[in-house]
Amino acid sequence: MKARLRGHHLICLNFFRGEGYSEEFIENIFALLQKEKVEVAEGPDEVCSKCPNLKDGKCASNEYTDEMILVQDREALRLLGFRPGMIVDWKIIASRLPGILKEWKAQFCLGCGYKDVCFNE
Repeated sequence: MKARLRGHHLICLNFFRGEGYSEEFIENIFALLQKEKVEVAEGPDEVCSKCPNLKDGKCASNEYTDEMILVQDREALRLLGFRPGMIVDWKIIASRLPGILKEWKAQFCLGCGYKDVCFNE
């Protein structure tokens, strides 16, 4: 079994600590993290499917615009060296994080509402 995940979720889910919008949302993420393989998706994925901010196939969050999310996705794939449709192992994703995390944090984490959860800052 494999999870279908968009670019920024490939990075951000490595820091998931059991917090989210609802119990259903949180349980969904825990289930996705149990899958060994990940299919790199373009646009809304299996995390988004349980998110209350997904409206008409786009992110309607008050914190982020859909365009901002798409920029994060593209940059995550560039940094990780992946492209949509690839099947990767969580271990490969985790092994690439140390080399990209400084740049990722500088670009996207400073204004993120989950920053304190991910990095205990």
